[in-house]
Amino acid sequence: MPTKFFPLGGPVPGEDIVGRDDLLMSLEMRLSEGQSVMLASPRRTGKTSIAHEIIRRFKSKNYYTIFIDVFQPATKKELTTLLIDSCLENRTGIKKTTDTLKKGIKSLATSAKLTFRLKDLELDILLDLDREGKEEVLLSYALELPEKLGRLDNKKVLVVFDEFQDFQKFNGDNIFKTLRSHFQNHQYVTYLFLGSKKGTLENLFSHSKEAFFRFATIVPMPEIPEEKWIEYIQKKFSTKKIAAPETAVKEIIRFTGGHPQDTMAVCSEIYYILLESNIQMLSTDVVRIGFERAKSSLIFVFDNILDDIGKNVHTRKILKKIAIGDMVYQGEENPAEVKRAIDLLLTAGIIEKTARGKYEFYEPMFKEYLLDNTF
Repeated sequence: MPTKFFPLGGPVPGEDIVGRDDLLMSLEMRLSEGQSVMLASPRRTGKTSIAHEIIRRFKSKNYYTIFIDVFQPATKKELTTLLIDSCLENRTGIKKTTDTLKKGIKSLATSAKLTFRLKDLELDILLDLDREGKEEVLLSYALELPEKLGRLDNKKVLVVFDEFQDFQKFNGDNIFKTLRSHFQNHQYVTYLFLGSKKGTLENLFSHSKEAFFRFATIVPMPEIPEEKWIEYIQKKFSTKKIAAPETAVKEIIRFTGGHPQDTMAVCSEIYYILLESNIQMLSTDVVRIGFERAKSSLIFVFDNILDDIGKNVHTRKILKKIAIGDMVYQGEENPAEVKRAIDLLLTAGIIEKTARGKYEFYEPMFKEYLLDNTF
């Protein structure tokens, strides 16, 4: 399937994952040895692309693989169905096996073949997802299904949970106790936990009173080295016979800070400017125009970030102070309110602490957006 020249808006192909070779090697080695891993980083920094590449590699090792975006299901029933379907897809090749079974299959031979593939997995439970009052029983079945499949088929299983912290929406902190009670006994399954709320996940996996304390190794998400971006961008443009001098490429990285999605967005806008102008040479002037276009296209993304953190006046004041370089604890704000605002921004993955009382944005283009807009 064709992809955008500089892919945007979702997981990118393996060849467009920049500067993550060491991380991918580390994840693959640990997971292959049966060590579960937690990887946390703000949204739009490439976690899901890494997860899909890991899944591709483990499929080639003949693993059963299961990918669950916990952000997607709104109810326990939806979560249960998604888990079961993702598990059974490894046997049936059908993404929505339970729907297929419920609706029936026109071909009797196909139906018989599908039933045979599922005969040892309590087919009556799979067809009972609409029954009231069985929510916890069915969820328990779904959580045990990866291990059951591994045992029955003598297969190693990799389960990837994206936005793992969103399990909270189902039953607060108690859901994590439920998950741990199942996962800790699994011998055939290894887990990769991903999430965008770094502070929340680090607390969940490193605090002695939390359910997932020491269940997985916490692996940091490293920054992408400048030289890796330079190599990738120059190589990418060269496939279209476009010259990309290092000085111009470095200007791209200066604007974006090497943020994965933002760098792709600026490069994409630059590419279309060059096409529109029939120019085969990247220049700093073209980079500046591409940056301004990309910044405009990201306004709705940044608006949503502001909406997500709410309308709290203290939080917005702290954002503005960090953007213009002011000390966050200077001024008339109550120190307790300032701390609450900073904790919220740290947990949301919008800022990071660089020194005592000093913070910086994970996404430099979001900082530019704040400086351009009064809120």
